[in-house]
Amino acid sequence: MNNKGQIIITDILLYLIILLVIFSIVIYATVTLNDNQVTRINNKQLNNLLEDSISALTKTSGTPNNWEELNVNKVDTVGLKSPKNQLLSYDKLIKLKNNPYLLDKYFPTGIDYSLTMYSKSNPNNEVLIAGKSNFNNKKQIQSKSTVVLFDYAFNITSFKKENMTVYCPYNHSEQWICKTINVNDESLSSGKYYIISDSDVKYIISNTYSENITGQTKKTCINNQLEQLMRNQNQTIFLHILTNNNNTYLVYDTDNKEEFLDEVIKPKTYVLNMKIAT
Repeated sequence: MNNKGQIIITDILLYLIILLVIFSIVIYATVTLNDNQVTRINNKQLNNLLEDSISALTKTSGTPNNWEELNVNKVDTVGLKSPKNQLLSYDKLIKLKNNPYLLDKYFPTGIDYSLTMYSKSNPNNEVLIAGKSNFNNKKQIQSKSTVVLFDYAFNITSFKKENMTVYCPYNHSEQWICKTINVNDESLSSGKYYIISDSDVKYIISNTYSENITGQTKKTCINNQLEQLMRNQNQTIFLHILTNNNNTYLVYDTDNKEEFLDEVIKPKTYVLNMKIAT
């Protein structure tokens, strides 16, 4: 009897151990499945937030659409698109870089983010625009990049035959293209006029008094030459360009952005990257 009783007790204990193991496996599998399901939901929510945020930044101009010119207290939403075209506004980007907290309202509490930019030709030179530079001890990180071009708010006039000034005091050959601009003291003191081209071009700058200045250039500021030809408070100036089918432009710059003039001829592509993490 004692031996049989011991065998029965041993069998019961064995069954209990097996049931306990099975029960533990079921509990572990259930918890793991729930954790994975929560992670999937969080990843989807995080990805949606990332997509919405970078879309709002690159496809809207913000509110008001000239927020980069206003006091930060008057900025409702931040958007980087230029109101004039589909490019991003360089002025808006700099305003955000100088006031990075303006982007904080895009993200709920507990979400860390970073917005960085680099030239596509120089990916190692990455610049932090807003947010954190690293995400230490973060479990989930989502990242998205988009290629962008910038509008530097230049006033650009292209020298093309279809846009040629109808009247010109000179009897040029067909290779010359002429434009007129109105110049005064205020426009000369408020900005700089440049002739830029993808190769050397000959030019003539003349006034309505048959006075002219000639030259040859690939890129030059012509403010001094315009001042020499000023005879009235508001002077009409003729610009004559021997283009030879070159890409040539008159650029008026009011913000001392001479370093970006070459991008009028050959736009540089940049990469805007956003990361968010929990």
